Amino acid sequence: MAEQDYFKEALGNFVRNFAYGDEIRKLVKRGYDTDRIEREMGYPLSHATIDRMVREAKEALHGSSET
Repeated sequence: MAEQDYFKEALGNFVRNFAYGDEIRKLVKRGYDTDRIEREMGYPLSHATIDRMVREAKEALHGSSET
């Protein structure tokens, strides 16, 4: 049962990232934070999901600027 839960979670993350990941990354580059994205964009994602995606986008931005 745990493997099924893991698969469902991984598939859900993939779908969300495919559908919203690029847009959220673009918004983060423009200075948007989690609250602003949630308020202005109206994505059907939980606050926690948007926040995680924003943090990941910020980490990727900071990591790429250090090279």
